[in-house]
This record gives sequence, structure tokens and C-alpha cells, in this order.
Amino acid sequence: MEWFFAYVLLAVVILSVYGLVQIGRRLRRRRRSIQYEDVLKQVCSARQEGRPLTVSEIGGRLGLVPDAMFTLIEELEEAGFLRSKGGIIEPTETGERLGLQVLRGHRFWERFLADEAQQPLERLHDLAERAEHRLGADQIEALSDHLGHPRLDPHGDVIPAKSGNFPEQERTPLTDWPCDRPAVVVHVEDEPGQALKEALRAGLYPGTVFRVVEKDAKGVVCQTAEGLQRITPVVAAQIDVRGAPEGEDLRPAPATLADLGLGEKAEVAGLKDGCSGLMRRRLLDLGFTPGAGIAVVLSNFGDEAHAYRIRNTLIALRREQAENVLVSIIETAAKPDQPDERTMP
Repeated sequence: MEWFFAYVLLAVVILSVYGLVQIGRRLRRRRRSIQYEDVLKQVCSARQEGRPLTVSEIGGRLGLVPDAMFTLIEELEEAGFLRSKGGIIEPTETGERLGLQVLRGHRFWERFLADEAQQPLERLHDLAERAEHRLGADQIEALSDHLGHPRLDPHGDVIPAKSGNFPEQERTPLTDWPCDRPAVVVHVEDEPGQALKEALRAGLYPGTVFRVVEKDAKGVVCQTAEGLQRITPVVAAQIDVRGAPEGEDLRPAPATLADLGLGEKAEVAGLKDGCSGLMRRRLLDLGFTPGAGIAVVLSNFGDEAHAYRIRNTLIALRREQAENVLVSIIETAAKPDQPDERTMP
């Protein structure tokens, strides 16, 4: 009997080890499949932009050492997805079809995250990187229908058509744009992430109208509606622009809730484009929607927080939260018959 239980235990152990080995193999195959798709996406994206792509450049973007990258390219060539010509990587018809599917899935998912989930621009790329490999062709088309077939992703990149056609897009690197000519940001590169964060910190979102006032070896100085912004050359190289439409120039920066003083009244005009995610949802849930009347009724000593009366409710916001609410001022003087206007301890 003891031998019987020993055999049973041994069988359980063998089956468990076999199961773990099979799981490990599936995970390795899945990781390899994702790497294949990442390479094909990079190749198709480079073709869209009309630039050649080398093995070393792909490896740098994917974080792979040269030996691993060459092995990956060789496997894709043997499978009929890629071909190399003079050191330049090109997709075959099959490779382009798969690469375009992944690229469309990535950009549609970024659009969904920005429009529906209200995620901040700097988070979109990493979130879409995880989702793009799980989206099938039918799911991508359903997502396109749901979003209304957008032409651009939130960073300003063109979303390729199902047929593989890329609509032309007029854009010039910011480093090449002349001084004193109004321009509008059409694209901000999402890789590397640090350059994207620096561009957004300077207020240079897609759609921002600005002028270049100075260029030198240290960077580019831009005049936006919110003031002068200096960015380094490496960040400027990640931003593409075009000429601003006729008659469209810098507008004065709109007032925000943080600009209001104690006793002043205003009407909510909207939320800043850069306000997204949980912050945007919270402000909307609190009633900070266009047309809502608002008054400043309480302040603390450091002027770091205020209480606002909106929709018959008293709501406290910190200054960095209030700066996200755009307003049009309708009354600059406090009324004397408001007994609740006082300073918080």
C-alpha cells in the first residue's frame, strides 16, 4: 500500500512538473509572438513616416541587444514577414498586414483611453502597448466604429486605414520652424516618454498655437498663451508643427478658478485639455461643467486652498486643482450681504 501511494505521489509530481513546463513554453511562445508584432509595428510606422529603419534602430526602440535583435529579424525573414535590402528592413505583404493591424490597434486604443477613459496623454502609450496584442481584427474595426473612425490618435499620429493607406499629414519638426511665424502643434512623439513629459509640461499639446521667439544651441523658446516656454533641442525634435490657419494666432490665456479672489463670481467655461483621468472625472462629478455659476466664499491664510459655492454646494479645492477649471469672470467685487465670506483658519 505504501508503494501505491508513493507511485501516486510520484505521478502527481511528474504531471505537475510537465504542466509547469508546458505553461513555460506557452509563455515563451507568447512573448516571442509579441516581439514579432512589436518589430512589424515599428517597421510599418517607419514606412508611414517615410524613413528607413535599420536593425540597430529597432533594437534600440525595443530595448534588445544586437545579437537578440538579429536573431529576431532572421526568424521573421524565415517566416516570410520581413526582408532586408542593403541593411534596411522592409515588410513583406504578409508582414505589413499584421504590422498595420497592431499599429491600428495601438492608436485606436490610445484614442479610446483619451476620449472615453480620460487618461492623461503621458500614460496612453504604455497602456496601449499592453492592449494592442490582445486586439483582433474584428475588435479593432468595432473600436473604430465606436470612436467614429478618427483620423488621428491623441499624440497627432495618423491612424492608417484598414486598406493600409496613410492619409498625408503636413508637419515640420519644431527645430526647423522659423521664428515669429504662428504655428500649431500637430504631433508630439510618445517615445521616449521623458521627452513627451517635458513637451506637455511646457504646454505644447497637439492643437496648441504658439510662436517661436528664439532659437539657439540651448533650445527653442516658444511664446504660448500661457507665457514663454523654453524647451531643449532633444524635446523640440519630438514635436511636429504646421502653420496656424489664417487669422488664428495666440490668444490671451483664459482665466482659471485659481485666478479668482475672495468674493468674486464667475461662470465655468470648461476644463483644461491637460486635465484628464481621475482629476477630470472628479471635477465633472462635483459640478464643474460649462455654464455653472461659481463664487469664491472661503480662503485659507496661505491662499493654497479656497472654498467655492457651486450648484448650492460648498466645495474646497487646492490651487493646483482650481487651475484646471477655466472660467469667465462675471463679478469682481464681493457683495456686502454675504456673511459666509471669511478666512479659514
